[in-house]
Amino acid sequence: MRARSIGVVVAALVIIILAACTSPEAAPEPAAADVGPKSAETPWVAARAPGGLSLLEAPAELVPPAGAKGAVVPPFSARITKVHVEHGERVEEGAPIADVVMPELARAAGAFAAAGTRIGAHGKRKAQLEDLRKDGLAKLAEIAEVEGTLADASAAQQMALATLKIAGLGPKDVASLVSSGGLVTLKSPVAGVVTELDAALGESREPTGAPIARIEGAGAARIEARFSQRPPPGARFVFVAPLGQTTALTLLSEAPSTNGRDGTVAAWFKPAEALNLPHGTLGKVRVSPDPGGTAVAIPAAAVTLRDGVAVVLSRKTGAPLPVKVLSSSGADALVEGDLRPGDEVAADASRALPTAGGDVD
Repeated sequence: MRARSIGVVVAALVIIILAACTSPEAAPEPAAADVGPKSAETPWVAARAPGGLSLLEAPAELVPPAGAKGAVVPPFSARITKVHVEHGERVEEGAPIADVVMPELARAAGAFAAAGTRIGAHGKRKAQLEDLRKDGLAKLAEIAEVEGTLADASAAQQMALATLKIAGLGPKDVASLVSSGGLVTLKSPVAGVVTELDAALGESREPTGAPIARIEGAGAARIEARFSQRPPPGARFVFVAPLGQTTALTLLSEAPSTNGRDGTVAAWFKPAEALNLPHGTLGKVRVSPDPGGTAVAIPAAAVTLRDGVAVVLSRKTGAPLPVKVLSSSGADALVEGDLRPGDEVAADASRALPTAGGDVD
């Protein structure tokens, strides 16, 4: 009885297997219709307007105008006799900073005064000789000799005056220089705050040495930035302050050459409005493309090199399309070419164009 049951089960299994082998094959699923050229199993993406994307960012600094800083340095060897200011003191332009004695100026003032004395005396002698000449009592040679002496004295006086002018002095200062032995008060060239003061009473200072004082004032700052590459024509610029405040900038000029140390290009900008920030503040300049230009944004991987030329695979033509890469940062690239917002390109050019030379970083 048990053997009979086993036989029945085996027979049922054989019937099931035979039925499966003889069942009709499943109908294949209908193939999806191809739309446009294939891109080697990489999706198509649409080019888009640049929007808020930036082309470049560069470190920047607020640089003061030339008239906002001043240094007090004696024009000749000097000995400090008095200091009029302290660190952090606010001074006006022309305010006294330090009194110094400069023997060179004392000598120049003495030479100027002595030459003036000779000029006066020889001038009178010439006038006398000319009167005598009218009566035939003086010779032309005598007058000529006096004129030569006058010329020498005048030349000596001009040389002494030139020395005085180096120190910003003139004939009106001669008497006081002679009487004081060359005492001069050095004054602040700008209005501002005394940020450095290096002066010891009795100390001798040279014009090539460190300044006695430095004064820093206010003034409209400019922005200096250093770019890894030159910004494209028509670009727009914005200064981003440390706390994120932004100010539109106008490009003033670019350095004609790159920096030999780091290869950067310096550029200078004028803020659209006064910046309420101290000189020397660090920030960055953000560069965005011309909104009226032809640049579009696409994935960085959509660009590759082919025969040394940057290309994308266009869905419209099914062929490589040359482009100019303006910038590439992160996942996006800004390019110019025969592309408009909405035109589709292969998202991964290295897969769409396997013979290409690699993605553009």
